[in-house]
Amino acid sequence: MRIAGLIAASLLSACASYHDATLPASPDLAVAASRLKIDASRLRLGPPRARRIDPSAGLDPTDVAILAVLNSPDLAAKRAAAKVAAAQAFSAGLLPDPQVLLSLDVPDHPAGLVSAYGVTPSLDLMSLITHSTALKAARASADQADLDLLWSEWSTAQQARILAVTVLADEAKATVLQVIFADLAERYRQSNLALARGDVTAVVASADLAAELDARAQLAIALHDAAKARGDLDALIGLAPTVRLDLVIGPPLAEPDPAAVDAAVASVASRRPDLLALRAGYRSQDATLRKAILTQFPLLNFGYSRQRDTGAVLTNGVTATVTLPLFNRGRGDIAIQSATRERLRAEYQARLDGAVADVAAARRDLEADRANLATLEAGKPRLAAVAAQARIALARGDLDSAAYLALEQSALKQQVAIEDLRLALGLAEVNLQTVIFLPMSQDVTP
Repeated sequence: MRIAGLIAASLLSACASYHDATLPASPDLAVAASRLKIDASRLRLGPPRARRIDPSAGLDPTDVAILAVLNSPDLAAKRAAAKVAAAQAFSAGLLPDPQVLLSLDVPDHPAGLVSAYGVTPSLDLMSLITHSTALKAARASADQADLDLLWSEWSTAQQARILAVTVLADEAKATVLQVIFADLAERYRQSNLALARGDVTAVVASADLAAELDARAQLAIALHDAAKARGDLDALIGLAPTVRLDLVIGPPLAEPDPAAVDAAVASVASRRPDLLALRAGYRSQDATLRKAILTQFPLLNFGYSRQRDTGAVLTNGVTATVTLPLFNRGRGDIAIQSATRERLRAEYQARLDGAVADVAAARRDLEADRANLATLEAGKPRLAAVAAQARIALARGDLDSAAYLALEQSALKQQVAIEDLRLALGLAEVNLQTVIFLPMSQDVTP
């Protein structure tokens, strides 16, 4: 009895115990940028050299991308999900525990009889047969979860870049539109006074009013878009909605070398985490199919039996649980797993084809935006020179205020168009970087 007690105690000491874990009762959002995690060395995507981030000195799009990966609530949840896959791989690596069937029969009239007992230890042989394939499937699933997490981190970083670039571009555009609106508002105020004096017609005053209202609407849209991008950025990073990050433009992205882009495209299938994750998922499903094929064999459980009947006769024997493969034979599960593997193969092919198409579209957009921006930038000095001459002509009285204002507005509107193209170009650069999976080593400072 003492030995049995010691065995029971040792088994119980190896068991896990339950600990209560309550759900949070309130949001866990940072109320200031200084509360964020800023250790860039923790990034798996990060470059090999350290980057110092100081929210009080301004954050450029790369800083924001790093903060998003380190602090995103969605990524925190995905990291927890990846731990589940790792735990499943650990579980699949464990061998099945043996089972022991105990029985005791006590006779009602014990004269000449003894109590009968039976001890039958058994082991699930099928679990042993399929152990290696189940372990391969679980490990591949854990690899898939980790690679999916890596792609989510990369996507989150690039989305943060996009939002930061959008905020900066929309706020710069709003600054130009504010000047346009102020000029047009002053123009309408003067024409409205002139209308009251009878110096201009209602048609002129109405045209000035329409121009002012149009500028007001464009300004409101730019401010709204900037505010929305800021709100989305706060939510992505895990900041309270009231926090306003101090964003700065930062150094420009290095223009990718066409040969380097071609090389990156050629190797995208062996580098991009989402494609590698699909490969891992396919390996997992292939192992699952092998397991389904193995389970069609009939032998499932084997055991040894030691028994004593009421006549004190001792017997030894073996037990086996056998499934007769007459009707099912595991064909349904094999068909399901085989079809699932084929579906995963088709999904991988579609994602790989889509990646190549995405790269081509991103390069095309990038080239078009660069060309259009260069054209507008080239015409900007000429329009500025015309506007300067117009100011001189206005001072001499050779040009009326309406014509001068039209020229000034043309120059400012071209600046708005330039800001729009700069935004499009910035988004195209991030998009190309995203689809070819090129981490931003050129942004790193030693």
